[in-house]
Amino acid sequence: MPTNALRAAEPNPAAETQQASASLSPVAVAPPSHRHWLLRWAPLAAALAGCAGLAALLIELLSGLDFSAVAASALGTPLPLIGLSLLFAAMSYAALVGYDVFGVRAATAKPVPLKTIALGSFTSYAIGHTLGFPLVTAGAVRWRIYGGAGLTLGEVAKLTAVAAMTLWIGMAGVLGLSAASEPQALAALDYLPAGLNQGIGAALLAGLAAYWVWSRKGGREIGRGDIRIQLPGGSAALVQIGLGLTDICAAAAALWVLLPGDVGIGFPAFAAVFASAILLAVVSHVPAGLGAFEAAILLAFPQAPTAELLSAILVWRLTYTLIPFLFALVLFAAHEIRRSDARFTQGMRRVRRLVLPFVPTALAALTFIGGLVLLTSGALPNDYSRVRALRHLVPLPFAEVSHLVGSAVGVMLLILSRGLMRRLSSAWTLSVVLIGAGIVVSLAKGFDWEEALVLCAVLTLLLTHRSAFYRKAGIFAEPLEPRWLVAIALIVGCSLWLGFTAFHDVDYSHDLWWEFNWHDDASRFLRSSLGAIIIGAALSLYAMIHRQPGLRRVDPVMANVITPALAHAERADAHLALLEDKRFLFHESGEAFLMYAVRGKSWIAMGDPIGKPEHAADLMWQFLEEVDRHAGWPVFYQVSPTHLPLYLDGGLSLVKLGEEAHVDLDAFTTEGKAGKDWRAALNRAKRENLEFAILPAAEVPAHLPELKQVSDAWLAQRGAGEKGFSIGFWSERYLSHFDVAVVRREGRIVAFANIWYGQPGGEITVDLMRYLPDVSGIMDLLFVSLMQEGKARGYRWFNLGMAPLSGLSDHRLAPNWHKIAAFVARNGERFYGFKGLRAYKEKFGPVWEPRYLASPGGWALPQILLDVTNLISGSQARTIGKGARS
Repeated sequence: MPTNALRAAEPNPAAETQQASASLSPVAVAPPSHRHWLLRWAPLAAALAGCAGLAALLIELLSGLDFSAVAASALGTPLPLIGLSLLFAAMSYAALVGYDVFGVRAATAKPVPLKTIALGSFTSYAIGHTLGFPLVTAGAVRWRIYGGAGLTLGEVAKLTAVAAMTLWIGMAGVLGLSAASEPQALAALDYLPAGLNQGIGAALLAGLAAYWVWSRKGGREIGRGDIRIQLPGGSAALVQIGLGLTDICAAAAALWVLLPGDVGIGFPAFAAVFASAILLAVVSHVPAGLGAFEAAILLAFPQAPTAELLSAILVWRLTYTLIPFLFALVLFAAHEIRRSDARFTQGMRRVRRLVLPFVPTALAALTFIGGLVLLTSGALPNDYSRVRALRHLVPLPFAEVSHLVGSAVGVMLLILSRGLMRRLSSAWTLSVVLIGAGIVVSLAKGFDWEEALVLCAVLTLLLTHRSAFYRKAGIFAEPLEPRWLVAIALIVGCSLWLGFTAFHDVDYSHDLWWEFNWHDDASRFLRSSLGAIIIGAALSLYAMIHRQPGLRRVDPVMANVITPALAHAERADAHLALLEDKRFLFHESGEAFLMYAVRGKSWIAMGDPIGKPEHAADLMWQFLEEVDRHAGWPVFYQVSPTHLPLYLDGGLSLVKLGEEAHVDLDAFTTEGKAGKDWRAALNRAKRENLEFAILPAAEVPAHLPELKQVSDAWLAQRGAGEKGFSIGFWSERYLSHFDVAVVRREGRIVAFANIWYGQPGGEITVDLMRYLPDVSGIMDLLFVSLMQEGKARGYRWFNLGMAPLSGLSDHRLAPNWHKIAAFVARNGERFYGFKGLRAYKEKFGPVWEPRYLASPGGWALPQILLDVTNLISGSQARTIGKGARS
């Protein structure tokens, strides 16, 4: 045996002496293991003792109770009261969602969708309320849902802490208000004098005020390190207090409406009793507070029949606890199935995509019905049994105002339903606000819980389908159609007829308008109907005459921003982008863009997408999505045949506008028989002392005053103003970007045209061509000289521009647009030289290429064509005059 082992085996007299003295000591110290045992089992022993005491109290309170009478009383509860209790329960759970909204904001900066917060809040609270032990049950549900949304365990813990804080703030607020105003109501529970209860209430309210003062500057935090939580500040803290009050008051109201009439207690006093009972239930640690809550309520109302009081609590357990619990289980199970079954999730997404296009129409119809319900309710007399209960909750002026607001909200919902059908985001926001107000006033004007439930259902559907309403246009971007005006007038008229029928036995007098009493339903009907008519007429009239500005302000774009895309442009007219009258939609690569302008509802893109061809499809879809968000009409003006399949894929219709002339520079010549006409034009110009030259872009600014004189004379001779969008207008900034071809006579500039150079080997053309009216032969000289210059520089084509309404068939089988356009071209020569313009360009022997308008077509086409014309002409009244180029 080793030495250490021998030493360990030898007796130790000192140790034995210490043990003996310890055993003889009058006070023995418990080993550490005994202390740990006591700390571990003491809470359980206390909980068991509490449960035993609670059981004894319940046995005493329920001694001699006929439980069959309790069941009969519960089964005999009127359905309207059960519905009202369910409605208040829904309001309480909605406030609990607000708890989690605050919690998420305080716990993390990660974006969490509102529907995820609503699901996590409702399921965790509903399950926690029923099963008890909320830190375990509700915490597990929260972690399962919020963890799937990307939150960490620490962030979920912070969220839970903020939600719990909001709950206790609400409890303190209810107890403070009730104890301060009804101090005697708590005496049955705490056995304290009324003055002391009132002092406790004032202290609680002072504590809440101190909390708001402390947090209103913002940036307040509690905790340390990783568990540090930032609290809401300022107005957010007031909202937090309001959420807590709303939750507790709504939960209390869900039970108060079920109480027997013998209780004889107003709601403020009952709210204090309810909050105290909740506190006792929490302290008892019994699952769902079962027994503890009931005992507290029975103790608070010893004068009430025990069977009826207990039956009211049982029904409340059904409406506030059991039904939400079952609903939460279904939602949580569906959530788990979606997470675990990818195939199921994909199927649901397909169904959602299939249904989503029909959602706006369905919700618009439901909102219209919601407005109808409010107007109908305002025209009918109230149920006096409900009014008697209402008198204990709200003052008469509040009920009167609620009646007026209800009818006003009803008529506004009728008008907003049109905006919902058009998928307008602003209509969705206003509808949510107004329906929420409608729910409140439905209860405040007569406990109309049925219509409040209808509005709650519509509000829930609107909130869960927020993504279906994405368009940014204004609600009154378009005038109300006659069918909507007729429908709104019909509904308001029917509500008036219904009201006069319901109150036919009431003799009319002018005094009815000024009578204010709980039973004066006829007076309230008259006032609310007048308000609904005034508001409906005013909004309808405004919607009929309102027009949004036709042309939006355009900020000039820097040339270097569009240069990368212009470097890949196949057409020379891409340089229209340098005009200061367009907006731009860029591809994310920066190598392609669309230029457009807005006129009325028409979003008019000039030509095809510019830049790399492979980005054209992406740009078109981006443009269509942007237009759709603003509820506009997508229009592509003067598009080429190259991208026609693209526009057809986008669901657009095609209309032929005319044909564009392209001169083949390889075949163009001034030599031999083919070029004799062009030699003659050059010789004639020489005899007229006309000289052709090209000013480089760097030299153009020095000649701008002289060019301006030519431009002004050209405009004055035609008696027309500047055009734009599809053709250049006088702009010193614009002209300074280009080389300018000039014709001089004796050193004086008599004509000019800025030159657009396309890709090498591509096309060359001119844009702003102007000349003095007393000089002839200028156009031939300019075109022939530029064609020679383009050929010398290696360009293949010279673009002579478009001949509007040319190449259209008037055959009896041709589209109606072709027939109309061909008729205009034949008979509108005095307004625009259609035939003369084509004949002039034809003499150059060009290749004609069609140009199209891609748009939604249909009945919108006339308005679209008018919008395009007004956009180009620059005025609503100005028409397109004769010109050398379209």
